[in-house]
Amino acid sequence: MPVTTTTPPPLPSPSRALVSSNSTTAAPLKKRLQRIGHLAVLMVPMLSACGGGSDSSVESPAPPPAHSASLSLLAGYTLSEGNQDGPTRTTASFSTNVAGMALTSSGEVVIADTNNNLVRKLSANGEQVSTLAGGWVPLGATPGTPASYADGNGQNARFYRPAAVAVDAAGNTYVADTANHLVRKISAAGLVTTLAGRAGACGNQDGVGNGAILCNPSSIAVDKTGTVYVSEALLPNQTQTGRIRKITADGAVSTIASQTRGRNPLLATDSAGTLYAADAGVILKYSANGLATVVSGAEGQIGKNIVAIAFDPADRLMVLVKDATTELMLGPPSIRYVRLDIRHVGSDGRVTTLVSAPSDCHNYSGRSNDDLCQAITMVAKADGQFLVAEGVGGNNTSYKFVQLRSYTQQGTYTVVAGPVSPAGAKDGQGDAARFDQPSALAFDSSGMLYVREKGNNTIRTVQADGLAGTLGQGGGRCTSITGLGKELLSSAMATVPGSALAADGAGNLYTYIDSRILKVRNCEAVLLADVNPLLKVDPSMGTGVPAVNPVTGIAADTAGNVYASSYQGVIFKIDTQGKATLFAGSEAQWGHRDGQGQAARFSWLGNMTTDAAGNLYVVDSLKNFEGLGPTIRKITPSGLVSTLAGRPDAAPGHADGLGSAARFSVDSQGGPETASLAADNQGNVYVSDPANNVIRKITPGGQVSTPVGQVGRRGFAAVDLPGSIGRPAGIAIRDSRLYISVPHAVIQVRLPD
Repeated sequence: MPVTTTTPPPLPSPSRALVSSNSTTAAPLKKRLQRIGHLAVLMVPMLSACGGGSDSSVESPAPPPAHSASLSLLAGYTLSEGNQDGPTRTTASFSTNVAGMALTSSGEVVIADTNNNLVRKLSANGEQVSTLAGGWVPLGATPGTPASYADGNGQNARFYRPAAVAVDAAGNTYVADTANHLVRKISAAGLVTTLAGRAGACGNQDGVGNGAILCNPSSIAVDKTGTVYVSEALLPNQTQTGRIRKITADGAVSTIASQTRGRNPLLATDSAGTLYAADAGVILKYSANGLATVVSGAEGQIGKNIVAIAFDPADRLMVLVKDATTELMLGPPSIRYVRLDIRHVGSDGRVTTLVSAPSDCHNYSGRSNDDLCQAITMVAKADGQFLVAEGVGGNNTSYKFVQLRSYTQQGTYTVVAGPVSPAGAKDGQGDAARFDQPSALAFDSSGMLYVREKGNNTIRTVQADGLAGTLGQGGGRCTSITGLGKELLSSAMATVPGSALAADGAGNLYTYIDSRILKVRNCEAVLLADVNPLLKVDPSMGTGVPAVNPVTGIAADTAGNVYASSYQGVIFKIDTQGKATLFAGSEAQWGHRDGQGQAARFSWLGNMTTDAAGNLYVVDSLKNFEGLGPTIRKITPSGLVSTLAGRPDAAPGHADGLGSAARFSVDSQGGPETASLAADNQGNVYVSDPANNVIRKITPGGQVSTPVGQVGRRGFAAVDLPGSIGRPAGIAIRDSRLYISVPHAVIQVRLPD
């Protein structure tokens, strides 16, 4: 393989009452380290969730009889953000943004699942979620291309960030296909066609079908004759106002409002087919000739920000309103609060508040389960209740999700779909336990599974029967950790860019803080080594100050040697006495080159694991660093480096195949997870892929396959493989089982025989 060398870069309770490769440019090391520092601040901190996931040398009980592979829960709560269909309370999941909903005549609710690029349907009894139309669209797809746009039946169709839906009397669904700049139609049988607009083109042109051009359609309504109205939330560099367009049943587009009051008017039609718009805090009623009159009285009477507008089956106009206020403190910054209400707007313009959030909702961190505080959209149901989509999860966590709640006009709610209090710090058996962002996994020699937990800033333990405990507390391994135990389990531990775990053949547990490697033995935490003296340091930063992201992953072999990877493109080896030496790579000489020891070159290294023969495996090129594609590298006990699978001159992706024909993604999309590794007794290496929600398998000969999960499918169900999983982080292997940490749980996979 050609040499590619680079120098350092310019571095809930379910119900409750509501109370009202080839860069060789050089630059000074200081600037390059600074650029790395900026990158580390901007990116979500890497959570290196691996190291020693395999404990292949330990003798274990004989494997069970031959059986098929399957997915099951070990401990925690599996329901989270995703795109899984099924029963609402156990399986169904949504993306972090459900932007629009509409009621059918039979009582079903059609849902624009925006971030999943799907149109979903909730059954009339609220017990099942299905996908009406749409399929997986890769992140960063170009609007209007085959990856993001396609007509066809059901899941063969493609939408791109659909923001709103409307349903006519015949059961046809109309979709504001926002990023594709289109209006789409889904027949009652699930056939998707394009009603108006030119795929991928943003503009302002009336016409018929694709002879018309729309831009960023964001709200949609349909009257009893099948005439569709769509508002366009135009981009800021175009104008500060929007437009309203009219589309007849044959796809003829005309403009009825070329300039609205605000940028994002929301539309609804009553039973007579009259169009209403919530526009810049007022309700407007449009006549047949496009003349608008104010219904709600003075501007701001309803509220400063109308989130949703809908007519109920009794033809009453309902609005979901978010009011914002600013409380001035004794000095900057001020604190902004919001309050959400569901209000009725009468035909005389009188406004009545029906349901209110119980308290002010803080604008910054959010409130994980407060009633109505994180409402996104709403639909009024035939029984007089309101179905509200709420984006639950504060800004301090990447594990957000959508929950559907049904509110009565008396101010109580019931959770209809979505996770119910998934996160927590509760020890217990199986599904009674609660985790918050579990990541790295490692087995000790006794079969105890250790789980690094970011959200709770601790290390959890899980027994083979699913009983979860907490390290250093009653019920977990060790009632206390002496020595550096407080530091080991402190909140600072979870703030560093990585917190991998590893275990050796003697049952010792290892993790790291910055450049320091900690060892836990017999319930005592001690400092094994500090690799800072071996790292290149910018002198201007001060003597002894470690470089940014000094350690990014660790692993341990059966003899008790520990390996530490670094963003500087090197791997250190620490022996049982704590002596650290450079094992492979050369500091800050990034690139991709196989070879012996320091002659090898790496990119930004990540998590690691070892196999029974003492071979070391490492994830190479996190964040596509230096333009090098991700690969899985193998280092023998003598330090000989080779590329097991992947190509450094190929972008991240997903492709199975032999060796360099395979493609990997090793970073999550917007989350903290990075790929983790584990090796089984046969020398197969497993790699987690949080971006594509799958687990990859690499044989000793470099053949790559995807045994667990499906690209584009995100969620969890206890089914046979490949099944589906969501955002896998840490992985570990013991006997014939693979263990995976997902947002709020640890699941297990019975591997094929």
